[in-house]
Amino acid sequence: MARILLIDDDEDLRCFLKGELEGDRHAVQDLERAEQGLEVLSGAGAPFDLVLIDNKMAGMWGTDFLEALKKRGIDVPVILMTGYSTCDTAIRAMNLGAFDYVIKPDTFQSLFQKLQPVIAKVLAITQPAKEVRFSTHAPPGPALEPMLVGNSEEMLEVCKQISLWARSDDPVLIRGETGTGKDLVARAIHTNSPRKNKPFVPLNCAGFNDNLVESEWFGHEAGAFSGADKLRKGKFEYANGGTLFLDEIGDMPSNLQAKLLRLLEYQEVVRVGGNEPIKVNVRLLSATSLDLEARIREGKFRSDLFYRVNRVTLRLPPLRERLDDLPELAAYFLARAAEGTERRPPALADSTLQRLRAFSWPGNVRELQNVLCCAFGLCRGPEVLPSHLVFPRERSGGAAPGQEGEDEAVAGLRKAIAWAWNSQDKSWEGLRDRLERELLAFAMAQLGDNQTQVGEQLGMARGTVGKRLLKYELIKKPEALTP
Repeated sequence: MARILLIDDDEDLRCFLKGELEGDRHAVQDLERAEQGLEVLSGAGAPFDLVLIDNKMAGMWGTDFLEALKKRGIDVPVILMTGYSTCDTAIRAMNLGAFDYVIKPDTFQSLFQKLQPVIAKVLAITQPAKEVRFSTHAPPGPALEPMLVGNSEEMLEVCKQISLWARSDDPVLIRGETGTGKDLVARAIHTNSPRKNKPFVPLNCAGFNDNLVESEWFGHEAGAFSGADKLRKGKFEYANGGTLFLDEIGDMPSNLQAKLLRLLEYQEVVRVGGNEPIKVNVRLLSATSLDLEARIREGKFRSDLFYRVNRVTLRLPPLRERLDDLPELAAYFLARAAEGTERRPPALADSTLQRLRAFSWPGNVRELQNVLCCAFGLCRGPEVLPSHLVFPRERSGGAAPGQEGEDEAVAGLRKAIAWAWNSQDKSWEGLRDRLERELLAFAMAQLGDNQTQVGEQLGMARGTVGKRLLKYELIKKPEALTP
């Protein structure tokens, strides 16, 4: 949920947008004039996460509002809405610090649909990352924040290293197998650093498109290339003052490595199609599950870039090397799975813990979370039993890739259907709602309660996801915003 200040002199549009935004669980204060917005933002009330403002209004225009914010030193993301777009207006708005601008279409609903992804992008980049807490014991109740859980010697050493290097600006390379929690460590370094109130911008290097990477990193000027209809800032500009996290840096193509090296050396960007360098102040964190030294010998990773990103190395142990943390990790993940379900987190039977210890965990902590989330869904008693554990058996060869895991998953699904069939409510609506609730609860747990990502994964509109979560009491209704 975000606190949004909405400013527009069209009362009908203002009321419509307020209703839709509140339906997405945002808290909205709406005003008619830009001058009122300046007074609110200059006051001592709770800060806003975002301002939505029309450009052409009676009195102060939206671009004048941006200029006034800049003079007063008020730092808040602003999305400018305009029905009278010109290239000069767009350039002026972006140069005055607007996060983005949206051209109003013919209908209110179309405008809201255009605003939704822009708002999601603003919040993903500018809202402070969730604080990652350290814990030597899993919490007794629901665990709302991300947490590094474990009291083994290996994890205590990781926590010490995080605390040590969070206070510096040195680049840190986080190394570990897939699923060990490298992204969580990166967020922990950021949220315990002096930059914690500035943006944390993650980039997955394996997902870069060679043709669009310059625009993605550096931004572009309007008309820089076909389809560049407006000025856009790049990721490095958005990360200014904060932390840039390059995940899976070992998968970065060679031609992009050279561009990254130059950017890191000079700490400045030039937008595609522009001439003026823009200084940035960014701390770099990176992560990899690959052997970078081997990739250097193979000619797949630049040695000079390796030395640039590897000033400090932080190694994450695989789960099989810290099995003493299994009880705390299990309690934590079962507590998360129980959030919003009106069920108490079940305990872990001793025989279940023994089976967890016997597994090799090739997918590490992420795989453990998936196994326990599934076990929570199957368990209806006070303890998770070995029969509730469903995870891929270690392959010994001969089976088709993915077939064994698929067979076990289908068997588990049939077991759940049989249980639901024997319950009191056998109606189609009842079974469908039960399945939809569990699917949404699982998706929210997997995607860190990010409703936008849940909607993208399930092919549902963001607003629909919010309404269904409210229906099944998986989230609480947003509190009203006082003027």
